[in-house]
Parts: sequence; structure tokens; C-alpha cells
Amino acid sequence: MGIVRTVCGDVDSSKLGFTMAHEHVFMNFGGPRGSETDWSLWRWDEQLDMVKDYAALGGGCLIDAAPRKVDGRDPVRLKAVSEITGVHIVASTGVPFDRPNGRKDTASNYEPDSILALAYKDMSTDDVADFYVSEIEQGMDGTNIKAGWIKAGTCKYVSHTRGEEMAVRAAARASMRTGAPVHCHTTNGGYAWELLDMILDEGLPASQFGIAHIDRNPDYLYHKHILETGAYLIYDGPGKVKYYPDSVRIDLLRRLIADGFGKQLMLSNDMGKKSYHRQYGGGPGLGWIKTRFIPRLLAEGFTQEQCDDLMYNNPARFYSLREKCAPKNAGKDIISPDAL
Repeated sequence: MGIVRTVCGDVDSSKLGFTMAHEHVFMNFGGPRGSETDWSLWRWDEQLDMVKDYAALGGGCLIDAAPRKVDGRDPVRLKAVSEITGVHIVASTGVPFDRPNGRKDTASNYEPDSILALAYKDMSTDDVADFYVSEIEQGMDGTNIKAGWIKAGTCKYVSHTRGEEMAVRAAARASMRTGAPVHCHTTNGGYAWELLDMILDEGLPASQFGIAHIDRNPDYLYHKHILETGAYLIYDGPGKVKYYPDSVRIDLLRRLIADGFGKQLMLSNDMGKKSYHRQYGGGPGLGWIKTRFIPRLLAEGFTQEQCDDLMYNNPARFYSLREKCAPKNAGKDIISPDAL
């Protein structure tokens, strides 16, 4: 299919195996290293054991969605885990969204290490894109370990900040310059159309763009219309009954696959909390989709080929590096009037 850039180097996409399209190997979203919130996935022994469990079940690849140092991304430890377990790990550059307390047009409201904070100081959209390109082509955090995809997104359902738009547009430009794909965080599946509009306005092909957490907004026509553009969708909530039962997701998948979009859908679990993992006394862990959800799909009439697309073929295609091209809006700082 192509080449995927992992933390251990470039690999043929056919070698990825069973792939979870949006996960967290190391993350510390809840505070500084050493903090113990539910979002603090930073302990070496527990995190290594978690990936060992995944490998033992036949897991082949994890798409890691912590895109910067302040969110707990650790390239050196990601590479070590990959080497020890044999699981391919694809790290990300970019930024997920502004923090909820960062609503004003001043850099002081943002975390010191935030790309959004830097953008508000003296960086242009192209400057931010340059940074993303450097992490993909040279290495992350002073290492030669490279990112393989770009993350962006918004924190709210109905609006975005100036910094978020700058980061999304920078992601599109960096994607065109490197061939690495972009996928965006959405808060409970909202604001996906608006993100897609920014990406397309930058000239990035929709097929190089994916949307995460979209199944938290289980709107069939919403999903169908996005897929019609060529974009990919990531359903990363199977097993999370706090949103709704899996029967809802299964019905959406059945209808969308019947509509011909089975090659644009990917699955994951977004297990970004300690309470989701056995290693911290919780569950169901990274094995849920492989041991529970896929068997249920097969029992409910999905074919093995359809399931293989969700877990093998589609992630291998989406996370492959594409042909590089010149960004359409290079040199321009385009910010929509409604940006906060």
C-alpha cells in the first residue's frame, strides 16, 4: 500500500497488522509528571505491560495520539516500548485543541509549551507548519525519532479559537509538504464539518483527513455526508456504554458500509484514562475491540473482509505517507471572522 512512519523508522504499511487508529501509550493530560489523576498514563511498568497485553492478543500497531510534550508524549519511551513489544507505534505532531481556560487573545492564557501559545506570540501559520514538518522529517523533542501523522482539533461544539484555526490550517499545510495524514479531535463528535471546511480550504485532499470521536455524535446522515467528501471517520467508543450501547455504533457501521463507505472507517478505543486499563485496576483495556467488538460484528452478519478493512486495510492506507505537494495558501494567515 505505502510507507508508514513509525517511531522505529519507516515500514511497509502491509506490515502494520491489527491497528487501533487513536490510542494513548503515554499521556499525562491531567498535570505534571508524577501527578496521579485518571488521565495520568506515564508509569513505565504499567504502560509497557499494557502494550505487552495488546501484543499478546495479536495487536500489531498503535496510533499514538499525544502530540506534544505537555500532553505526555515521550518519543524515547515510545520507541523503547515498540522495540520491546514488537508493536508498531506511530507518533503524532500537532496540537489537539486550546485548553478550556485559554479563550482570550493573549499568550499568557496558554500553557508555556503550547503551539497555540507560540502562535499567539510571533508565529505565523507557516511557522507552525514548519514546526510540524520538522517533527515529521527530522525528529521530535530533540531526538531523531519522527512523528508519522498530525493532530489538530477544537475543544467546543459550536466555535473555535483563533489558535485552533491556525493549528488546523498549519496541519493541512504540513500534511501537503510531508505527505503525512491529519486527523482531528472533536469534542463529542461536534464541529466536524467546520474542521473539514478549513482543511479543504487549504487544499488538502479529503482522503488525507480523518475525524476522531465522531461516533459520540451518532448521526447517520452527518457521518454519511462527511464520508461523501472522501474523508475518513474513526469510531473510538466501542465498549463505552457511558455514551450509548454498542448496538447504536453497529447500526451506524452497517448502514455506512452498505452505502459503500467501508473503506473509509476505522476503529479504536481511545483508552486515555487509567480507569480503562487492568494495570490500574480498571478495564476493559486495549483488547476490547479485538476480543469483544469484532466478534460481535461477525456474529451480527459483518463479513471478515469488512472487519479486516476496519482494523487492517483502512488504517494501513490512511496512515501511509502520500505524495508531497505545495500548500495552496502558503504565506497567508487566514483566520475566519467567528474565531474567538
